[in-house]
Amino acid sequence: MRINFAANLLGFALMLTTATTSFSQDVLRPAAVVNDDIISLLDVSQRTQLAIVSSKQKNTPQVRQRMVRQVVRILIDERLKLQEAERLNITISDQQVQRALAAVAKQNKMTVQQLTDGLRKQGVLQTTLLDQFRADIAWRAVVNRRLRSSVNISEAEIDEVITKLQSDGPAIQKRIFEIFLGVDTASDEAKIKAQADEALLTIRNGGNFSAIARQISQSNSAGLGGDLGWLQTGQLSNELQSAVESASAGSLLGPIRTKSGYYILLVQDQRSAESEKKVRLKQFFFSLPAAPSFEDTQKAQSRAADARRKFTSCGEMDQLADELGDEGSGDLGTVRTKDLPATTRSAIEQVSVGQTTPAIKVSGGLAVIAVCERQESGGVDRLAIQEKLTNDRLDTLARRYLLDLRRSSNVDIRL
Repeated sequence: MRINFAANLLGFALMLTTATTSFSQDVLRPAAVVNDDIISLLDVSQRTQLAIVSSKQKNTPQVRQRMVRQVVRILIDERLKLQEAERLNITISDQQVQRALAAVAKQNKMTVQQLTDGLRKQGVLQTTLLDQFRADIAWRAVVNRRLRSSVNISEAEIDEVITKLQSDGPAIQKRIFEIFLGVDTASDEAKIKAQADEALLTIRNGGNFSAIARQISQSNSAGLGGDLGWLQTGQLSNELQSAVESASAGSLLGPIRTKSGYYILLVQDQRSAESEKKVRLKQFFFSLPAAPSFEDTQKAQSRAADARRKFTSCGEMDQLADELGDEGSGDLGTVRTKDLPATTRSAIEQVSVGQTTPAIKVSGGLAVIAVCERQESGGVDRLAIQEKLTNDRLDTLARRYLLDLRRSSNVDIRL
């Protein structure tokens, strides 16, 4: 990758401060060229503004100056990801992107309109957010197609984690969020450490952890705002486990150097692992209007039947849910059976692990639910362990894949 930083970044940051509110021919100039694809100054300005707004930082020339290099590199990586998806004939539909937008709005307890209106008032175009989602979805599709089949987690590996968890004593679970910045080469060490320090300082000064994770984290959890869910510390690598074990709820940790890069961790909460009957569920959801017509119901039932036919396994379901379902499709996590509605509980009790229910009428539409694992009292969630091991390995392979794309690319940064 050929890189050429040419301009004074403070001067550029000053220009960007006005570029978000005034349109001129200048902002269409290339900030970078990635294999003949142009990233404009407007692209950089908009993404920088989005990063500032979402992380709740002050919009000053100094803040923008610190962020410009990082934003440019993120945009370059996104272009490389989109180009690779195009090379593999992977197409991301507008519906998939809109579902991602709806999910983020829901996480922020807003409607899509409220979210986009709020961003627009702060100088961020909706297309800026959608472009980021499109690149993220495209890359997940690339990774799933090219790499997932090469990752096989053995029963022995799962048993090893379980043995470690059981040897750790009473089961304490912690709700953990992560930001990961990979160090690909020794020459990147100082730069990545500085980025990690800056991100940590921003969070300590009131920046939103999940928003920053979405913007800069390089792990699969970035799209979820860094949320790893409830984990026992034994499910983490040794370097992270030693840091998290003694951390109380609300602790912000890092940067922690591991063999692959730097982590910033947030321990949001902790609890004792409950000994109750639980199930791990994923679903296809098909929305219906408040007063559905016969045609509406028939169409939803047809989509549900199609989803059941195409379902192969829980491991492949996340991508399939994106493609076939509506907002609300995806991983429901591990839930207590007693907390489920009676109709849903009855349906899943008749389904074996790895199978789906027929279409069930639920609030707002129809659902097809996959039973991914059952846990008896005191049981261990083997599927959750398998999925974390799989995702950790996929993260490593995906970083190497992206590094290869960078090395073979022709990139000219003109700032």
